[in-house]
Amino acid sequence: MDKTQTTETTGNPKIIYGLDAVPPRRDLLLLSFQQMLLMFTAATIPAILVREIGGSLQEASLMVALTMIAAGVGSVIQATRTRWMGSGYLCPNVCGPSYLAVSMQAAWSGGLPLMRGMIIIAGVAEMLLARLINRLRFLFPPVVTGLAVTMVGVSIIPVAVSGFFGSRFAGDIFGWRDAVVGAVSLLLMAGANIWGKKSVKMYCLLLGTAGGWLLALILLPDAAENLSRIGHAPWISFPFRDLAGLKPAFSLRLLPPFLIIAVCGSLKSFGNLIAAQKISEPELKELKMKPLSKGLMADGFTTAMAGAMGGMAVDTSSSNVGLAAATGAVSRWIAVCAGIIFAILGFSPKLTMAIALIPPPVVGAMMIFAVSFMISTGLQEMLSVKLDQRKIFAIGISLILGLGTGLVPAVFQAMPPTLQVFFAEPLSSTTILVIVLYQLFHLDLTLAERRRKRDGVGPT
Repeated sequence: MDKTQTTETTGNPKIIYGLDAVPPRRDLLLLSFQQMLLMFTAATIPAILVREIGGSLQEASLMVALTMIAAGVGSVIQATRTRWMGSGYLCPNVCGPSYLAVSMQAAWSGGLPLMRGMIIIAGVAEMLLARLINRLRFLFPPVVTGLAVTMVGVSIIPVAVSGFFGSRFAGDIFGWRDAVVGAVSLLLMAGANIWGKKSVKMYCLLLGTAGGWLLALILLPDAAENLSRIGHAPWISFPFRDLAGLKPAFSLRLLPPFLIIAVCGSLKSFGNLIAAQKISEPELKELKMKPLSKGLMADGFTTAMAGAMGGMAVDTSSSNVGLAAATGAVSRWIAVCAGIIFAILGFSPKLTMAIALIPPPVVGAMMIFAVSFMISTGLQEMLSVKLDQRKIFAIGISLILGLGTGLVPAVFQAMPPTLQVFFAEPLSSTTILVIVLYQLFHLDLTLAERRRKRDGVGPT
């Protein structure tokens, strides 16, 4: 595609800046900053982990910075097209929330060095899986990929809704001020996207964030108080100097759960990459597996790199893919620029704190806005084929049992530990189930087709 490709050259009115387009400097910086705001929504996860294991504030700040640097570098690798890795799509990296539980288990067992070593193993496992993905293409028909993309969006709903209503912990009281800030932010984003012209549509997230933040300064006492903390943070910090003596450790006992999470994380990233491909190249009639395989390779490499650097695992961000769909700016150069800025901010506690202090209701509105497009893209893909009984039961059973892990978790927590890892959360459970059930319910057709080919008989 041409480097200046826009709506006129792509022929698709929904795409303002196409996959290989290089937006003008101002648009590139603003669109990159907009993507980066969503990347910050997961930046607090490393701090949560360190706090839960009783670590210090310095350790928390160090892990946040190192994870941000790894995610920024990974976003650049993912958006570029090298011989070995990188999908070439706008599909940035963020701290992987799916790794939080097993990372915490490793940190409790052997401290941060053990968590670091096991994350390296998980990244290498994903890289090995990426080498096999071309041979596993038959496992991902539209029904499976559509449901996987949908569930990627659904998996973010708890975090998005909690932030939207300002709920900081289970049982927290309802705050009408938080709800008003969240609702106004979301309406500004949606309204700018629906009725806005080109520039307003592209910057709908920035406009909604700015409007919501201003309202939060009026309604939420914490918002104004938090801004005063920015002045005490230093401009520059070099986190790598604090890694001396932090050598990775490994545990055979933790190998199974980390390998399973690596597979589930790969399926999540695979769904994100599929969504990015369909959004960026809507004219495609079937999946292009080579960029997807190279995208998984980049994702695994970045996860291993994050562990080697001393940060938490990272993976691709569904919210950022959804934002690209919403704005029509799918240029991979936006991801490159956003990744560079995100990595640089890892060296600046002051700038990091400024963006990290966006009020929770505004962050929740940002996530709801972006995830809406992810869920809709998945549903559209899933329903693009005629549903018969085989597909209906594959989808229905997978959704019921997969969503059940979040709706009635106590039932699945009573299972033996070997089964619990497959029913840890809705995304991985639903994805694994739909892959297995789809193949099971189509087994007779598959065997019949193989017999026809063996006998030299054409398809019926």
